[in-house]
Amino acid sequence: MHQDFSLTQEQYRQLWDPELEGGYPANHFAFRQVLQAVREDRAAATGLIDPDPGSPKLLEVGVGGGRAISIFANAGFDMWGLDNDSEMVETSQGVMSELGLIQGQVAWGDIEDSLSLSRFDSVGGFDALLAMGVLPHVEHEIVALENMRHLLKPGGTVFVECRNKLFSLFTFNRFTYEFILDDLLAGVTGEVRDQAAEFLATRVDMNMPPLPSSGHEAKYHNPLTIEDSFLDAGFTDIEIMPFHYHAAMPRFEKPLGAAFRAQSIALENEPSGWRGLFLCSAFVVRAQRPEVSG
Repeated sequence: MHQDFSLTQEQYRQLWDPELEGGYPANHFAFRQVLQAVREDRAAATGLIDPDPGSPKLLEVGVGGGRAISIFANAGFDMWGLDNDSEMVETSQGVMSELGLIQGQVAWGDIEDSLSLSRFDSVGGFDALLAMGVLPHVEHEIVALENMRHLLKPGGTVFVECRNKLFSLFTFNRFTYEFILDDLLAGVTGEVRDQAAEFLATRVDMNMPPLPSSGHEAKYHNPLTIEDSFLDAGFTDIEIMPFHYHAAMPRFEKPLGAAFRAQSIALENEPSGWRGLFLCSAFVVRAQRPEVSG
């Protein structure tokens, strides 16, 4: 729902542009996976290899400035959106109008407040729901996920981006220190913990990334345990789709520039089934609302 303000506006724009030199097109790869997954779902539902896409309804939660609207509208989706920032709603409504779409299909709403979502009840449920950059910032996670489920029609699919906590094992910075001490060594105390902390502090970059100047850091999720949250919220058929690979530790991204970017892009969609759990800074959770649910 809120942008990550550790990124400049230009850096944020670069995340969306696969042709822009120097910027990593992370969301390009995430959206490509989402589009492929939706095609697979519709093929399975119709029994056809290449079904007529029709106009499936897609709701983007945290629509922001509307950068994804044209991507999914051009792919045949009936686009809807919500955001809890009135300025972002107005901007996205402008994008909808420019594309000849119904601007009223983007509205203010808070995914943690079911009453604010009631305006979408008349839609009859969405075929798919996309939430990029939302879950790391919500306060009541299960409530948000339950509201996402209720917005879907039975059999509908949700795509929720999470920041990858396991990536900390590859960053060799403050996140590595915190993950090892607070997660891997949870319950270890006294001299053992102190010695481990002292050892780690001299072997990782404790100054990176900088602490936020205000507010709280975004939440990170473990792809090995995130399934529990989605099950608790009533979802089934949960799948983890990693994206935004790093060909080396993040500290090398700026000095290596285009070489780092090219090697990282080459890793996207690599077939191991496990490397992305550590080399990707983010992942998308794909999950379904059961055909019969409350």
